[in-house]
Amino acid sequence: MSDKVVALHQPQRLIRIDTMLQLLDCSRTTLYRWVKAGIFPQPIMHEGRTVGWPANTYQCWLEQNNK
Repeated sequence: MSDKVVALHQPQRLIRIDTMLQLLDCSRTTLYRWVKAGIFPQPIMHEGRTVGWPANTYQCWLEQNNK
């Protein structure tokens, strides 16, 4: 057997709303307007109580909107 350990599924870091507001430099109202208008992705609910955005979702959005 190989000594290598392969990570099949690493937990995705969730960006909470307060952190997202700082990253985007916008208000809570603006962020939710963007979500409603389809400009920014919908947040997800993690483990039934924590709401936020997967870090890769933010990175993809940033790459698509900085072109």
